[in-house]
Amino acid sequence: MNTLTCRYLLALCAATALLGLGVLTTAYAQTPTTVRFGSVGGLTDAGLYLAEELGYFKEEGLFVEMKRMASGPNLVTALATDQLDVAGIAVTPGLFTAANQGINIKIVGDKNSTRPGFVASKLVVSYKLANGSKADIIKSLKGKVIGVSAKGSSSYYVLNRIFTANGFSVNEVQAKEISYPAMIAGLASGAVDAAYILEPFLSQVLSEKIGVEVADLTTVQGERGQTGVPMVYSEKFGSNKVVAQAFMNAYMKGVRIYNDAFVKNMNKDKVIEILARRSGFALEVVKMATPAGLDPNQEVDLDSLRDMHKFFINQKFITTEANIDKLIDNSFAKASIAKYGRYK
Repeated sequence: MNTLTCRYLLALCAATALLGLGVLTTAYAQTPTTVRFGSVGGLTDAGLYLAEELGYFKEEGLFVEMKRMASGPNLVTALATDQLDVAGIAVTPGLFTAANQGINIKIVGDKNSTRPGFVASKLVVSYKLANGSKADIIKSLKGKVIGVSAKGSSSYYVLNRIFTANGFSVNEVQAKEISYPAMIAGLASGAVDAAYILEPFLSQVLSEKIGVEVADLTTVQGERGQTGVPMVYSEKFGSNKVVAQAFMNAYMKGVRIYNDAFVKNMNKDKVIEILARRSGFALEVVKMATPAGLDPNQEVDLDSLRDMHKFFINQKFITTEANIDKLIDNSFAKASIAKYGRYK
């Protein structure tokens, strides 16, 4: 074998090896990492829907497996026991208890906050009881049956804020824990007199004249609050910094498309079409829905969390004060802002 032939064979082997490496690398890159995401459903999942629909999760090498659960407490348990990686969770006593028990779940961003014009959860009253002014209707609810997703949740806290602004407390009503879809049937049948309900179930109640909207958090607070749903990472998922950051990058991009639509009126009809299709609700219901507040910079309102913490202690849902700062990890949101810039 001459020198030229040897060089040709060596080059061919090297090229074959490189080609094989390339094939393996491509195959590996095309195998997405599955992220198990949980929520109770509803239009507050808008950032997830858009990030998936527009390919942002795929760009980050992720596949998001959506799981539905009935309430915030169930979601906290699923995160703590590694049944979920990420969840949008109504603030619950379990979140604060977890911090005291060494369960290192972290609030990393926002999946439903409130600000004027962006309130996805409201108190509605059965159409049959909607007589008089809104203040009179709310006062008439003392002693009545009120549907709530869970007593140990931010929904219960907001109900208390609304009721105390009208002269009584949440302890003076009959709070009944039911799912959001069941609230619609409950209002229609008279099984509940009122309900604190989430979009788009809220719009369905209003459009079908099952109930009448009477109040929300901005009615008594006015400004922004983190009393909806924060985005929470499990301890195991949050420790995988690369994958956890990839999720935040994709999610923040989806949330910003959402804000472009509902704040700046950019591609709004297309966004609404995606949300209707992905949520399974009628297009007209989604069109009339009050948009949820999804913070485009994924910043968390600590003052609201501290106030809810105090409420849960007063209600004896928790007995030991938690280190709330320990619950927050804003490093992922900060890294995404560094990458994309602050949303204006």
